[in-house]
Amino acid sequence: MGIDIFKFGEKYNLTESEELALNYIVNNIEKALEIGVRGVAKECFASTSVVMNLSKKLGYKGFIDMVYRLELLLNTEFGENRLTESYCSNFTLQKEMKFKNFLNKSKRPIFIHGVGFSNYVGRYIKDKLMVLGYFSMMSEYMETVERKYDEKPLLVVVSKSGETAGVLNLCKIAKSKNIPIVALTGVQKNSIEELADISFVIKNSNQLDDRNIGRNDFFGNSILFFEELLKK
Repeated sequence: MGIDIFKFGEKYNLTESEELALNYIVNNIEKALEIGVRGVAKECFASTSVVMNLSKKLGYKGFIDMVYRLELLLNTEFGENRLTESYCSNFTLQKEMKFKNFLNKSKRPIFIHGVGFSNYVGRYIKDKLMVLGYFSMMSEYMETVERKYDEKPLLVVVSKSGETAGVLNLCKIAKSKNIPIVALTGVQKNSIEELADISFVIKNSNQLDDRNIGRNDFFGNSILFFEELLKK
């Protein structure tokens, strides 16, 4: 289910019965259309007025309009999740929410680090965050991260192998300072992933090409994934 019933309840001031009806509908879209208002009310041990009041509170014209609109919303969110997963092999909603919680600290400085081709990805991430209003910058040395700020910094690193010496060393120092780490790597189970608070494994069709001589989609997928992550 892609809809947070609790948040809907708070936003639209739903009663407990209305929340139960909404929960039933989003989990049984096709059946809800088939059995109609009375059927949904019966399944939820509620009156038909509860279901109709729900549609009004959510701003829909009626029961049918509500069900069709909710179906469209669910399909859209499912499609967005599938798009995100097409770039990342271990994406979960829990990781997404944890990442968003890291970004939600308005005064938190965000440092990005990458070496070689990953440095270009890091610079794109830095610029993207900057135009969105975040305090972001590239960081090659831990001294900039260790300075005192109003909020504890966040470190975002990009490493195709997950073993890049300079990036790994930076992560070790950040870990010792309790600085949260978000890592984009191209392989499962690597040293940087073990240190990271959140690790996104970006799809990489040429894992053995360490020198980036052949066709390599890791770097492009990293940028596209980050764009989708921010959009969501």
